[in-house]
Amino acid sequence: MEIRTNGDVPNQDEIVELRARAEAGDRDAAGRLGELLAKHGDLAAALDVWARAYGDAAPTTRRLAELLADRGDLRAAVEVWQFSDPVRQNPSGLHEEFMAGLDIEERVDWEDDPEDWAFMERERLTRLLADRDDEAAVA
Repeated sequence: MEIRTNGDVPNQDEIVELRARAEAGDRDAAGRLGELLAKHGDLAAALDVWARAYGDAAPTTRRLAELLADRGDLRAAVEVWQFSDPVRQNPSGLHEEFMAGLDIEERVDWEDDPEDWAFMERERLTRLLADRDDEAAVA
């Protein structure tokens, strides 16, 4: 698998180690792996890693990310996972580094309370399902 970069080269040894740990069921490693993959441009792989690691614990997040990806908006799907509680609360994650890279206006968007985000996530998922005329899923 090729990892596309945005200027800096990811540590391939870390990627290999995280992938092995993630495949063995280490969710913290999977969370960090997904973040590194997303940071370096492999959005589809990041989404896959997060869905496998956290999909059962965060089904609304998983479904919302899937719908956005199906619409071709991989960046929005990645942001859904990055803002999700499992990824944000990952002690091995990149959340603090990510926050430090934002300017003040952007930081406000990412500092919402996780409970607020869960509500907004459900609302957004409902709207996307309604847009698809998926009445059974909305119900």
